[in-house]
Amino acid sequence: MQRRMAMLFLAACSIAMTNVFGGQPPIDVVAVYYPHWHEYPKGNEWFHPGWTEWEFVKTPTTRFKGQINFKPYAGYLDGANPSDVETEIALASNAGITVFLYDYYWYNGQKTQEEAIEKGFLQAKNRNDMKFALMWCYHERRDQFRPRPVKERRMLMELAHTPEEFLGLIDYSIAHYFNQPQYWRKDGRLFFSIYNFVYLWEKWGQDDAKVRDAIAEARRRVRAAGLGEMHINAQNVKPQMMEKFAALGLDSFTDYGFNMGAIANYESRTAAGERCFAYSEMDGVIQRHWAERRKASPVPYIPIVATGLDCTPRCRADVPFPWKDATGYPYTSTFTNNTDAIFEKYLRDARDSVLADPKKPGAIYINAWNEYTEGNWLLPDMRRGDLRLRAIARVFGRHPAGRYAYTTMCPYWSGKKARTQRARFVDVPDLENVKYGPHERQGMDVWLPKRDAGTKRRVPVLIVIHGGGWTGGDRMSAGAAWLDDCRKRGFALVTVGYRFQQDAKDQDVKPPVKAPLDDAVAAVRYVQAHADEWNIDVSRIGLTGGSAGACSSLYCALLDGNALGIRAVYAVRPQTSLDPKEMREWIPNSHYGSSAFGYKGFADWLAHRADCLEWIERYSPAALVRKCPAEKAARFFYSAAPLPPAGELPKDPTHAGMFCVKFAELCTERGISCKSGTRDDFLACLAQERAPLRLATCRGN
Repeated sequence: MQRRMAMLFLAACSIAMTNVFGGQPPIDVVAVYYPHWHEYPKGNEWFHPGWTEWEFVKTPTTRFKGQINFKPYAGYLDGANPSDVETEIALASNAGITVFLYDYYWYNGQKTQEEAIEKGFLQAKNRNDMKFALMWCYHERRDQFRPRPVKERRMLMELAHTPEEFLGLIDYSIAHYFNQPQYWRKDGRLFFSIYNFVYLWEKWGQDDAKVRDAIAEARRRVRAAGLGEMHINAQNVKPQMMEKFAALGLDSFTDYGFNMGAIANYESRTAAGERCFAYSEMDGVIQRHWAERRKASPVPYIPIVATGLDCTPRCRADVPFPWKDATGYPYTSTFTNNTDAIFEKYLRDARDSVLADPKKPGAIYINAWNEYTEGNWLLPDMRRGDLRLRAIARVFGRHPAGRYAYTTMCPYWSGKKARTQRARFVDVPDLENVKYGPHERQGMDVWLPKRDAGTKRRVPVLIVIHGGGWTGGDRMSAGAAWLDDCRKRGFALVTVGYRFQQDAKDQDVKPPVKAPLDDAVAAVRYVQAHADEWNIDVSRIGLTGGSAGACSSLYCALLDGNALGIRAVYAVRPQTSLDPKEMREWIPNSHYGSSAFGYKGFADWLAHRADCLEWIERYSPAALVRKCPAEKAARFFYSAAPLPPAGELPKDPTHAGMFCVKFAELCTERGISCKSGTRDDFLACLAQERAPLRLATCRGN
């Protein structure tokens, strides 16, 4: 009777979950977690005290056009610090990731990097928001960290290649991991994965009985501990071996990454010296790969989606790329142009593969959450922000559904040890990632006020353009800071992503600043074009941003005499001039802006000023305000840094208060309103239903 009641309960739960997911069963999204981002004893022994692989992230070498070197948006998170792991859990779980699958290193009783689980994940306050599981990395631990380009690699740790080694890990896991409520149970069974199972079988003498008996004993020990059953997964097994290995006691198969060698003409292309392959070239290849394995396997096959592959951060800087004489990992080929759109397509295809599979694998793998130096990551970065997490959320849904997890930008520029940022939450936009252009960064998020039934009253809109030197940053954290203000006043809020200078260089856009400024204008025009749909009053468009975002806002409001019809701008510590001569006259220690015009340094830019005067006249706010008719001008409010004491130079010349003082002087000469003001002053100006006929009619002026 009790068994029957339990079965009825499980059936009811299954029906409930199916209803929650719109008729589809839930799919676990399993992200591989590489635990190499904290100090650990063996790392101190192998390399030097305090070593972590963050050193390679901090010292990148750009090898090819279009390469994106990872720089974490939230800072250099310590995988053994529970507060940092809390940030990772919040970001991952909110985007739909349900499991962190930890790379686990166990060598006959010796373990390493386990602190990421034991001190990091299991001590995190929000650990109940997701699950974790182990992936035993069955390979010798060799020094693959910027090695000399020769075949041999220094041995760090060796496997014993015995059943006793495997069972020792099982015993340790029973005592430390399997008994944790956060350990992932797939279909009610403890999930345990073995990377490169074929290597285990080979090193155990291809002895089927030995392997089968060890797996059976592992299951017996888990049952004896009162922990139920195991689900044992094997990685990187070819189709012709699947039936044989399943008979040894395996429950599922998967792979670790994409097989780049399956790309059309790969061998001939690499023989000719090609080392960069488009991520999109895997389209069609991976779907066939999944299908072949799904058909060959008598047990479920879990499809894998890799975010990319670029091991060059683990390569020595003095080895020229593309590799010629260098052999062996990490001197491998790379993927390029792995955009969020292609990544999302692969995710959708993997999801559909799982849903169509009668063996019901119920999960997909993503490689990886954080193997940054192998070109695989999901954690938000300075170049792409959280675009990959957004892609996962679009396919698998957010958790909780109405909330959006994000972080603010790590203050790398502070000159101090960069402090990591905590996760925050904001309401999900009404319209998320609205595309106003084809590039992956050309997207916007839109929050619309609630409308009373039958009302035709249009609302003001605030457009936020984030800062970050046109080289980094993310739109969500910039927009979230304004949401409460806009909600209180019934305003629409739009926060804009845009191409960076690096994207401009990849696309041969000159000068590089043209890309982010053109995108800012295009975003404003897109909002105007959808004014009817979004119930927006185009006569009450306000722009704001900090630093480079403020400069972009000023540009939009001054372009062609305010042809966009911007009502007001709130510029926070802006750069109001992009003329190196003028900047040095205003702020003698200016050093900002040369990269925006394609120069290597400020001195180089200043020396070639005459060559780019046309660009300066086109893009510098100070140059544009000198030509803007007062009667068409927007109203300018600014928030400036305090001026330094007389005779002293500003400590932060990039955001010096003199930028605002001099810009206000230029505005006054033209009869244009420009004053120091508060957010309330700026928003009150937007709130006025009629466009001000004279400067004095706008509050704060």
